[in-house]
Amino acid sequence: MAATTQAPRTRQYAVRGTSATGAMPAPPAATGDEGTAFFSRWLKVWIALLSVVTLVVVVYLVAITNSLADINGNLGVADEAVAGAGGDTVTLPQQVASINESLAAIDPALQPIPGQADAIIGALTSIDGRLAETDASLIDTSGSLQTTSAQLVDTSGILVTVLGRAGDIRNTLALADRPNGDCAGTSTPGEAAGGANCGGDQLGVQNIHQRVAIANSVLRPVQADTANINTNLVSVNGNLNAICRNGTVQTLASLNGGVACP
Repeated sequence: MAATTQAPRTRQYAVRGTSATGAMPAPPAATGDEGTAFFSRWLKVWIALLSVVTLVVVVYLVAITNSLADINGNLGVADEAVAGAGGDTVTLPQQVASINESLAAIDPALQPIPGQADAIIGALTSIDGRLAETDASLIDTSGSLQTTSAQLVDTSGILVTVLGRAGDIRNTLALADRPNGDCAGTSTPGEAAGGANCGGDQLGVQNIHQRVAIANSVLRPVQADTANINTNLVSVNGNLNAICRNGTVQTLASLNGGVACP
């Protein structure tokens, strides 16, 4: 709608006290164009409100339609599930009857339980009395353990002293084991290399078998020589026996009174 251009109107104002009748002038009356503009503005407002309401209603109707479609789909699934469950419930009476039969078989086994429970309660009562006696015994044992604890404290002091003396003994034995090292040339246990010897201050326990190894290294050749001498003596003894049994020697021996050969 095109806006109407109105020509400016001149207003006349009466000066108080100059009117012939002494009354206030009446306000100017509204023209037809102003009423049309006012109606046009209200019409636009109502049209805008109706458009907003219509749009809101359409949105709600679309949401309700989608919800109803989802509900319809879910009802279809539920209908199929109910139809399947209907087939399963056909055998339900037989299954209930089977369960009742099983419970009827279990009932005789459950009937002795109250009597067994009474017997268990009696046994637990007896155990409770024995535990009371055991508690008194444990109280006495607690006193004995306190005495034992005090004695163990004393024993602990003695053991500490013994441990200290054992440490001293161990140190003494360590010193006695090899105070001045190994003898020269005796790095292999039980063997002594040529020229092996022990110093005069090497008198430890480990030095004893080292000294024995050194003595054995000297005595082994002597033993070999002794074995050779023994072999030679056996040979000489055989020769002497042969000479003794010689006829000439036997004749001479008989002239001298007879001498028997060994």
